Amino acid sequence: MKLHDSADMVAPAPLPVARGFSALLIGMALSVADVSMMAIAMPGIGSDLGLGTGMLALIAGAYPLLVAMLLLPAGRAGDRFGRRRVFLVGGALFVLGALVAAVATGPSVLAGARMLQGIGGAALAPQALALIPRLFAPAAQSGAFARLAMTASFASVCGPLVAGMLLVAAPGWIGWRAIFLVEAGLALAVMLLAARQLDHDDQVAGGGGRPAEIASFAAIILCLVAPLYVGPAFGWPAPVFLMAAAALPCAALFARLTARAGPAALIPPGLFQVPSFRRCLAFLFLAVSAPPGFFVVLSLVLQGERGLSPLQTGLVTAGFPAGVVVGSWIAGRLPLHAMARVALGVGLLCASFVLIRAILPQLTAQSLWPLRLGMLAAGLSMGLTVTSVMQLGMSGLPKTLAGAGAGAIQTMQQVCMAASIALSFAVYGHALATRPGLEAGSMMLWLQITSTGGAALLAVVLLRGRLLYYRKDTA
Repeated sequence: MKLHDSADMVAPAPLPVARGFSALLIGMALSVADVSMMAIAMPGIGSDLGLGTGMLALIAGAYPLLVAMLLLPAGRAGDRFGRRRVFLVGGALFVLGALVAAVATGPSVLAGARMLQGIGGAALAPQALALIPRLFAPAAQSGAFARLAMTASFASVCGPLVAGMLLVAAPGWIGWRAIFLVEAGLALAVMLLAARQLDHDDQVAGGGGRPAEIASFAAIILCLVAPLYVGPAFGWPAPVFLMAAAALPCAALFARLTARAGPAALIPPGLFQVPSFRRCLAFLFLAVSAPPGFFVVLSLVLQGERGLSPLQTGLVTAGFPAGVVVGSWIAGRLPLHAMARVALGVGLLCASFVLIRAILPQLTAQSLWPLRLGMLAAGLSMGLTVTSVMQLGMSGLPKTLAGAGAGAIQTMQQVCMAASIALSFAVYGHALATRPGLEAGSMMLWLQITSTGGAALLAVVLLRGRLLYYRKDTA
């Protein structure tokens, strides 16, 4: 395969490049669809292995936790060791993790396999983004990035449906393991295609980050998020609190190393000097973090309490990712400032969760349309919110910080996803001790309502401050 060497080439990429790009697309789709597919599989896993909500939370969160820890370091590893090489290693780890998960007979092995998949998933996504400039001429790169984004959106929509169909079609003795077998097969196909079609001329760059900085960054995420999983699963032993406390010295070390590295740091200090970027992180934490945990727990409630099949559950919940796709499209066409769109999005998202909470107690297997509409409304609001929040974070960054800012935002999304799953399971498990499943699920929704309500209040305050500043400036 030959790389483009002229900036003004506009012809479609030759077939070998197209094949190489298809490997990147499938790899991105796998890393995106995995969490939503596992949400549909969780009830079957819990029933088959006899697991409570604590261990289910640990299994559900193992993948996003490892992705959050290693997304930025994996990107730097690609800089240093070569994008193709790291992509192939990530694919191999994903295949191995999926195969181990498919034959797991206990929660510890399954959680470990999910962690292995998380390491592989963390290596796949950043390399897919970074390889596009090598595979396409500059004039064709925007189209390639658009196809990658569309593939990720399509995967998020299809994930629950594919998982539901696999679980319904698979023989009873295979059950939820069919999902891991299919994932392993797809990841193996990605590896073979990438090994054959991607160039071997990756050059080892001089960068790649400093090991102490990378290790301290991963340790911060581990110490902050892992206790939320391990605590409920094992009865909150003392080491859990020690692990949480260890986040402070890790953060101090990371801050010192970051200040010393300056603009070359894993997360450059200049990012936090941009007000819009700080606001973006706040909205990621409060609003964008709300849906993932709700999505996983809702699957448990629908299958466990209302007896829905995995396919029925996938059809009910598919409205959410479909709404995200449409909401993202709408966000780019609203003639509003990014902060105004954020305020509109988080307000609608909070209202959607209030609506779903009102629907759940009266839900029956024969009257699922109200919940379908609620999920679609939540998805539309989420798409509007996340697109506007990302634009808010990126719009104020200078070009020299754009790449680091995008990586930090993606990492924060993964951290919030992992924390959301842990907190939602913790609240649901606590409520389940005194309430039936649907009421416990409704109690869990107060977590989403509170966080999105706080985000809506913050957005209104910031928007009002902006309007007051504008009036003073024009007076």
